Amino acid sequence: MSSLNLGVIGNCTFGALVDDAARIVWCCLPRFDADPVFCSLIDDDVNAGAGFFAIELLGAAGSVQRYRANTAILETEMVDVAGNRIVVTDFAPRFQTRGRTFRPTTLVRRIRPSRGSPRIRIRVRPRFNYGARAPESPMAPTTSATRTRARRCGSTPMPPSPTCSTRPRSCSRSR
Repeated sequence: MSSLNLGVIGNCTFGALVDDAARIVWCCLPRFDADPVFCSLIDDDVNAGAGFFAIELLGAAGSVQRYRANTAILETEMVDVAGNRIVVTDFAPRFQTRGRTFRPTTLVRRIRPSRGSPRIRIRVRPRFNYGARAPESPMAPTTSATRTRARRCGSTPMPPSPTCSTRPRSCSRSR
């Protein structure tokens, strides 16, 4: 089971739990009482395929999690063994307009390199029925080649995409 040292983000419509490795391990959408889309908090093996949304720093050596002062904005700073750093900022927007409060079902995750050229991998594995069922696409063909590519890319069977890659991406600081 995951550590229970978790950050909470939300906007009074839904909430999410984020661990110190910047993984969303619990999130019910579109409301608090809905079926969890990310539910790896209750799974012993995080890599088994249960629902999660991970932003991974390759070669990670440590992390620090904090909230921005007087906000519900969570920042997770991660450092790798070479000293490269990223900051992952998570929040769920909530704002006033036209005389009422809007709480969209929106989860914002911002990744910012803060030192060096860190290499990251983003994995999104939504699940339904408490991790028992993977999402399905009514448009996806189910040929064996598509299933093989989907497994290699870590996703559900979808048509081949030129953007699907198993290689980690490199971040560089914008100037």
